[in-house]
Amino acid sequence: MTLKKKKADFWVVASLLVLALYVIFMVVPMIKVFYQALLDPTTKELSITNFRRFFTTPYYSATLVRSFKVAVSVAFFSLLVGIPLAYLYNMYQIRGKKLIQMLIILSSMSAPFIGAYSWILLFGNSGVITQWLQGFGIQVGSIYGFKGIVLVLTTKMYPLVFLYLSGAIKNIDSSLLEASANMGRTGLKRFVTVVLPLCMPTILAAALMVFMRALADFGTAMMIGQGYMTFPLVIYNEFVGEVGVNKNFASAVSVIAIIITLIVFLIQSWATRKTSFSMSAMHHIEPKKPGILGRIFINLYIWLVIAISTLPNLYLVYLSFRNTSKSGNAFVEGYSLNSYKYVFNNMGSSIWNTIRICGSALILI
Repeated sequence: MTLKKKKADFWVVASLLVLALYVIFMVVPMIKVFYQALLDPTTKELSITNFRRFFTTPYYSATLVRSFKVAVSVAFFSLLVGIPLAYLYNMYQIRGKKLIQMLIILSSMSAPFIGAYSWILLFGNSGVITQWLQGFGIQVGSIYGFKGIVLVLTTKMYPLVFLYLSGAIKNIDSSLLEASANMGRTGLKRFVTVVLPLCMPTILAAALMVFMRALADFGTAMMIGQGYMTFPLVIYNEFVGEVGVNKNFASAVSVIAIIITLIVFLIQSWATRKTSFSMSAMHHIEPKKPGILGRIFINLYIWLVIAISTLPNLYLVYLSFRNTSKSGNAFVEGYSLNSYKYVFNNMGSSIWNTIRICGSALILI
């Protein structure tokens, strides 16, 4: 058997293996969900009863608008924050770039559930910053509900936009920017008329990723929503609700969420085809040194975004060293490592399970 024949056989086997895994872990579960969604929980016959219940009951149909509203808002604000951040980071010389990139990535590392909990500790009804501002007679708005969900998810999602767009900007040929400068396109005009169009396929891809993650988020709405029901909350309540369990209805809601995601994906794919092009950077962009005012603005914007997004995590780190009462329900004076000792002594298996599951998933992916 020739070497070429062996290579051909290897890729045939690899392709069949990938196809089999796709069928087992994607197609079969999807068919199962669609079948459960079409199954009447009472008669056990195929019907559209579950879908009719969703769209004819205002309590449930309102979650369609709410989830879409959250996902679109988070995508918009993540782009609004992440696009300028990536542009300034890659186009100008900034001190501490490695530290900046690390802090931006770290701000997205913790789960949204933890982020929501952190924001409640800071700006909740009894939050430390809320009480501090009230001492000066300043009343802050509620962190709960729609605004809180969007805030928490935006601080977690904008790093995705930053990373996507940073890669796209690095692929722009500097000769294009030089040519635009010769034609009078500099500063903000160059950003709007040259950089953004060149990066539009990447921006659309980043927007889609943020939209889907925001639409599927459960922890944030659970922690900080306070009655602001979204798709994931309805699905969870129907699967493991205390009042009653209706897996068929939960499957129907899941199907609706899948269809919405598919529609958004098709729109994104269509828009990407309209704006896509081939580009190979022969001369990569060399970051330039900004003026004094530009340096002040750039550093102020970047570090303000980082401060807002990392503040909750930093506060959690601070609280982790605080002493707690014997019951663990209240903080007391002093600092120690007692909380960490308790965690490793009593929850070591949970930590190991998390590492094992994440590591296995990473290897398989």
